[in-house]
Amino acid sequence: MIRQRINLRRRTGAFLVRSLTIALALALIYGGVLTVLLALKLRGLGPVQINRISGYRTADHWLAGLHRGDFTTAHALIAGFGGLLVFLFFSVLTVRALPRPYLARTEIGFPVQDRGATVVRPRAIERIAEVAAQGNQHVVGATGRLGDGELNVDIGIDTAPAAAETLSDVRARVRDQLGRHDLPPMPVHVTLTGYEP
Repeated sequence: MIRQRINLRRRTGAFLVRSLTIALALALIYGGVLTVLLALKLRGLGPVQINRISGYRTADHWLAGLHRGDFTTAHALIAGFGGLLVFLFFSVLTVRALPRPYLARTEIGFPVQDRGATVVRPRAIERIAEVAAQGNQHVVGATGRLGDGELNVDIGIDTAPAAAETLSDVRARVRDQLGRHDLPPMPVHVTLTGYEP
């Protein structure tokens, strides 16, 4: 059985979910600190002072004083639709933040012709990238890895001053070789992983 590596993509909504999580954590920490200060009853930090900072008692009295007559039809509709929109918004964020496992290496198939179909295995594309990268004089080692529609090339170099130029040259060489072999264009990411002077 051929073993495939499973890769987890970072979803586009992950940053927003992380930001909201951090905001909620800070709010909980803030509330916890105020609760501890109330429990310790330090001089100059009694319930009145804490209420001035957070307004917890004022909010509690306001909420406790609400009656059914305070909610008109317009207020009820606003609260209902507002809650529905918030629910849908966070539901979408939750779905988008879920990890999406996928097979990292798959074969590339070309359109079927009269004499059959052409299939290129991942290792062949990776080898093309490795040979192309080693064409640069400063590259001492290269490893290619075909991902989901992208090609990652890790290289080691023998001189630090030429690192930027080497990375750019390797990327150009790999893309040129993909075109020479009539392979479909794909993003090429070159990463410096080693330095051997």
